[in-house]
Amino acid sequence: MNGHALGVLEYDKVVAMLVARTSFGLGSEKAGRLQPTVDLQSIRKDLLRTSELRKLLDDGERLPLEGAHDVRDALARSEVEGASLSCEELADVRHTLLAVDRTGAFLRSRREILAAMWELAETLEPAANVSEAIARVVDEQSFLVRDSASRELARVRRSVEKTRSRLDEKLQSILAREISNDTIQEAAVHIRNGRYVLPVKRSSGGRFKGIVHDQSGSGATLFVEPLPTVELNNELAELRAAEKKEVERVLREVTALVGAEASSILHSLVIIGELDYYWASAVLSRDLDASAPSLNLDGRLSIRDGRHPILLETVRRGGGEVVPLNLDLGTASTTVVISGPNAGGKTVTLKTVGLLTLMAQSGLHVPAGGDTELSVFRDIYADIGDEQSIEQSLSTFSSHLRVIGEILGEARQDTLVLIDEMGAGTDPDEGASLAIAILEELTARGAPTIATTHLGSVKNHVHNTDGMENASMAFDPETLEPGFRFVAGIPGASHALSIAETLGLPDGLLRRARDLRDKDSASIDELLAALTERERRLDALVEEAERERSRAALARVECERRLEGVRDEGKKLKTQALAEARETLDRAQSLVEETVREIKAQEAARDTIKKAREKLRERRAEVERQIETEEREARPETGRPVLDFVPGMTVRVASLGREGELIDPPDGRGRVRVRVRNATVEVGRDDLFLVEHPEPEVRHRVEVTVDIEASESPVTELHLRGSTTDEVCDAIERCISRALVQGISSIRIIHGKGTGALRSETHAVLRKMPSVKSFRLGRWGEGDTGVTIVELK
Repeated sequence: MNGHALGVLEYDKVVAMLVARTSFGLGSEKAGRLQPTVDLQSIRKDLLRTSELRKLLDDGERLPLEGAHDVRDALARSEVEGASLSCEELADVRHTLLAVDRTGAFLRSRREILAAMWELAETLEPAANVSEAIARVVDEQSFLVRDSASRELARVRRSVEKTRSRLDEKLQSILAREISNDTIQEAAVHIRNGRYVLPVKRSSGGRFKGIVHDQSGSGATLFVEPLPTVELNNELAELRAAEKKEVERVLREVTALVGAEASSILHSLVIIGELDYYWASAVLSRDLDASAPSLNLDGRLSIRDGRHPILLETVRRGGGEVVPLNLDLGTASTTVVISGPNAGGKTVTLKTVGLLTLMAQSGLHVPAGGDTELSVFRDIYADIGDEQSIEQSLSTFSSHLRVIGEILGEARQDTLVLIDEMGAGTDPDEGASLAIAILEELTARGAPTIATTHLGSVKNHVHNTDGMENASMAFDPETLEPGFRFVAGIPGASHALSIAETLGLPDGLLRRARDLRDKDSASIDELLAALTERERRLDALVEEAERERSRAALARVECERRLEGVRDEGKKLKTQALAEARETLDRAQSLVEETVREIKAQEAARDTIKKAREKLRERRAEVERQIETEEREARPETGRPVLDFVPGMTVRVASLGREGELIDPPDGRGRVRVRVRNATVEVGRDDLFLVEHPEPEVRHRVEVTVDIEASESPVTELHLRGSTTDEVCDAIERCISRALVQGISSIRIIHGKGTGALRSETHAVLRKMPSVKSFRLGRWGEGDTGVTIVELK
């Protein structure tokens, strides 16, 4: 990728932002080497891996990379024969292997949702044998070799401790004796050159016998090894040497084990570095509120809510926000020329487009909306900023021409061209002509190009040329404040004189400048200002319409939620009512059977039978009234709306699915009070409907009366042929009730063979009747399968 473009677009600052979010040496190095690529497959894989980890991050999880160290130097030395790593280095190796193990297990358990990351990490090797060996040898609290590392080391250290204890006792004894002789400077034991010594006063005049190892800075104190402790000091020194030798042997042994697995550990270390890099990429994505763009190879750009990443991070630290960029290139036109006042955001727009493209081609999420689409370019060329070079004797204009010459030598359909301040730095007429010629050449080649200019003739040419499009940055002509919003299709005025007036230039000078202006130029600027103001007002109207649309959508959702709640409540009430009706019918049926049993037991007289019949009729009427009321209240139909509101009339409250009594006519707000059962509710007048009682439906339901007086002759046979399945239940229950009253224990039901529907319905009814003892199909001579024989209890 073109190095000059990377520099002027400040790509290195994005790389630095990524490096700052790594936590591991190899990850930092990979981030620091980041470069854009043209390999579409590689870019998409990097974007996918970042997306997977971004989702993990948003869910509150993180990769368990903690504890990993850059142990490449230690691994390299471990492969040298006879080498010995320190306890600290071995501890770092172990912590790294533990991080490898944790991370591998973490990704393995989530390999379905982190498939791209698992593809990278599935070859991680935790080298558990090495980790365990280091843990047995190295105490990670003190970074010393454990006593238990070998039997010899444990034996030597026990001997060291015993000898040191004996030496200390001897020294304490000498110290106590010599203090009384005034030869000791202080009651303390010191170590000099690895030997235990006592602080003796130089003024003691040689009364203290021993070997002098050192003296104090003033020379007043001599550090003397007493002669009685020389042998013990020698013994302790020999034991220390033996300890050191055994420690070195143990460390060489463990180091050799590390060296044997060094290549495998290094492989896992490199993968951990890759994981750290992608984790940093996900963190950067979160911090910039970025997303993965769609990619194409056609030179098309469609940026939605794009923000300059460096500017975004800087502004957010101060609590501000960046105005998002919405820009299209390569569909309607391949060349966009942006005009408008200085400091309005033209150059930032160029850099935003270039930097977002570089980030995407580096496999990074871009700070833009999820519907952003970017192209993969073979190269990006940028002429931005002051290219003056004193060393090369180049003016600003000459430097720009040199860069543009390089661009024209390479620009094609697969390159992105960004040019700032076209035609500036020279005579305006010549500069405009040169700028127009350059734009025509780039457009003819189909090279996607974004340029900025202040030159009116360039804006006019762009307006009249196919493949080119004017654009501007929003600017408030009243406050002279830039809006930093990209406006497609409309060129922008420079507002130089208005800005000069704001900055305090003399009024007379400004009047003279306005007089000297070309009238056509002034008219064009006035037209541009009017168009800009119109665009601003249209944007305000669009924003207000969008807010209204959002409010309407929220209101619709709330209404639907409430309506669904009312529907659910209605269904619940209907279900409850029907359940209560079924319970009532069950009680009625039990009452029938109980009454029949009483009649049979008492061999009732006619007046007893009449009383029973009357009792059952009353019960039936009660059941019918309850069922009718519940079904009417549960019925979802609302009927006709109430037009004449008469207090005391019965109305239906649609939102409650209940009937009630109207208390008052509607008030000024259209609200009405209704008494529903024992509560008074206030509803809108449109919520009330007339209660209409339709003609009774013909219902097939269980008959709960028994017409005993009409049953003088014994009931032993029931004919169902020609009946519908809906009539079967009622007929069978009537027949069995009469038979029970007459004391008959067996009846014959004739349903015919036919399709078998009547037979199946008959058997279904009989199975549910508690008064049926058993039933069977008829045998040969009884009617065969066209008859069912029923035994009663």
